[in-house]
Amino acid sequence: MTWFEPLDDQRADARGALVRVLAADRARTVGAGVYLCGRALLTCAHVVNMALGARPLSARDPGRVTLDVSFPVLSATHTRPARLVTWIPPRSATHGPVPEGALQWGGDLAVLELPEEPPPPAGPVRWLEMARGQEVRAWYGGGQAFSYADVRVAAYDNGVGYLDGQLSGAAVDDGYSGGPLWCLADGAAVGLVMGRITAPGTALAAQHTVRRSWGVGWQSLLAELRHAGALPEAHLDRLGRPSAATASDVDDAARDMMIGPLHTLLGDPATRAAHATALAAELGLRAPADGTAPLVEELAHLLTRTERALPTLAQSLAPAVADDPRGRGELDRLLAVGHLSERAGLLSVAEHRFLLAKFEHLCRHDPGLLHRAACEALPYLDLPRSLQAARLDPAAVPGALRELETWHGDSSPVPDETPRLPALLRVVEYVAAETGGLACRALQEWSGRVAARLGIHASALRERRADAERWSRRAAPAGARVLVELDRHAKDPADHYRCAVWRLRADGSAARAVTGTDRPRTGDEIARLIRETAGGTEGAEHGVALVAVSVPPDALELPVDEWDGAGVDEYIPAPLGEDFHLILRCPKLRRRSRTGAADLRRRWAARHHGEALRADQASGGRAGLIGLLKTTHRDTARVLVHGSAAQRGELLPVCLVMGVPIVLWDRGSPAPVPGLDEVGPDDPVDGLPERVRHFRVRAYADEATSTRPALVWEDTELPLPDELQLADPAQGLADPARGRADPAHGTERAQ
Repeated sequence: MTWFEPLDDQRADARGALVRVLAADRARTVGAGVYLCGRALLTCAHVVNMALGARPLSARDPGRVTLDVSFPVLSATHTRPARLVTWIPPRSATHGPVPEGALQWGGDLAVLELPEEPPPPAGPVRWLEMARGQEVRAWYGGGQAFSYADVRVAAYDNGVGYLDGQLSGAAVDDGYSGGPLWCLADGAAVGLVMGRITAPGTALAAQHTVRRSWGVGWQSLLAELRHAGALPEAHLDRLGRPSAATASDVDDAARDMMIGPLHTLLGDPATRAAHATALAAELGLRAPADGTAPLVEELAHLLTRTERALPTLAQSLAPAVADDPRGRGELDRLLAVGHLSERAGLLSVAEHRFLLAKFEHLCRHDPGLLHRAACEALPYLDLPRSLQAARLDPAAVPGALRELETWHGDSSPVPDETPRLPALLRVVEYVAAETGGLACRALQEWSGRVAARLGIHASALRERRADAERWSRRAAPAGARVLVELDRHAKDPADHYRCAVWRLRADGSAARAVTGTDRPRTGDEIARLIRETAGGTEGAEHGVALVAVSVPPDALELPVDEWDGAGVDEYIPAPLGEDFHLILRCPKLRRRSRTGAADLRRRWAARHHGEALRADQASGGRAGLIGLLKTTHRDTARVLVHGSAAQRGELLPVCLVMGVPIVLWDRGSPAPVPGLDEVGPDDPVDGLPERVRHFRVRAYADEATSTRPALVWEDTELPLPDELQLADPAQGLADPARGRADPAHGTERAQ
């Protein structure tokens, strides 16, 4: 079959995956590498050392350095940056340093990461295990066609293949290390070039070893990469697929079933030639320029053997059959048969390129977005492994996208006799709804085009879009959230406090932003730290930030809301209580009851029911309040405390110890005043922090008003500062109450 041909015949061997590694001055080639998948490249650690000008077999980790690499199949001159992400150092048989002059060693691998996937015709290769007797081919890193060196695996021992070459043609030499060993008979890579065994520097004798090199077999590479946790997810996915023989049988059956629909859709040679030429261009293949058309059988063979070929062809066919029920039915048959072939995929080359770029961009700005959207979009399905973490690194997006493509349905109904809506499209709708703006519109338009190409009923997509929009409105972020902990040492100056500040990210994980426990600070200094932290926290652009301040039991009357965070040069004052939903918490009192945690959860769950309980001396003081909270007000979530400072000192601890989550009082007036009624303590509870903020703005501006509302607000979903376990930056931050860690960010500090 010759109508579809690889450009320069390089996709027929490993040169589509061959990578050139250049020296720091870009003037010479120091070695080779191989493209694994996604953005991952594999080469030898000693090639990295040579590129950096270090001793080749040095075990010292160079860190996250960036090298210049290129794909010879794409361009002889254009280079790309590749960052070192995994270092497996060269090691001796005793796991020590490799001595000078050694002929063999272990380890010696490095994984590099590109900023983006390379375009076709660059692409990954198939891998098989190395075995004795295989005829294999290696190329110089520059990829020149004449540079191939043919060798034979003369022996395979303990993961190492010894490669013998004939005395004619090229020999494996400098610049070949790190490149793939391509088995000509199996059409697959079986290992990586490591080094050569040279004759001593004396006159050549008959007993000297000539043209012998060695490489590491795929089975050993696989073990090393798995042990280092460096095997890309997409590669792991491929390793779990059926054997090559089984897959080939399935592909043959699918090819035969495609011939009928293809004859109906592309029976006219001119039409077939036009669509096949467009398909070849998208796949990076060469098509004849003489106007001839491929045989239908040849086209069917390509659709079952080439990744994304079928959806790419369907993308060009769909507009032509939009008003032709018979043609649309044949295209649906073709796509249904494609489900049998693992290479077909869901998305066309162009569809995949667009969505990958969008998802990677969104994950750089909001790493928790894909996880949130997938959890809500697919509540009845086990999420793919790549989406189970709360945060997704952009480098993991290709693997996540590949896994989502394999799910043909989203477990929701569709109109009779219409195709199921793929899970990926449902996730895209939820991502779009959560994103909003132009990005939302672009994703929805993309989703609509893919659904039309797949023959999805318009009502099915509209239903998922409406579900996503409802979820997005319900889950819309209310603003940044900042946790503050205040404390004092016995010898600290009056009105000075030590503080620690955490910022809560959108996915619920926390990062320590300020460590101010080293010295006592004034209230205004602390307010400035809080303002700076809130401004840089995720969600700062959405609404008013929540600032939850945990205080010791003797500091509940502290005027934190009046602390001014304005800078020296700022014209407008900035009391915390005016600019934020400033709430208080007191963990030490909360824990002074064996049933306190359960009481808090029960009362918080009932916060939308009933009115606030008024607590003062008329209600029986401390003993009377305890009785009320144990009996007629057992589920009360809101208490309005009246009285002098001494009376409040008796009543407030009772409320907090007995799990009342919302407590409001006036620390500025000794007796009940009508001022607090303006806050609306009996109005809808979720709006109380905002009503308190509005009241504070008015009260601070009116010198005749002495009312100063203080609000305790114990949201059970909000972690307490002393529950946040700070870890080493390399291990990330964890919240043991939720089993959540964030290794990507580590510990953030600002003094």
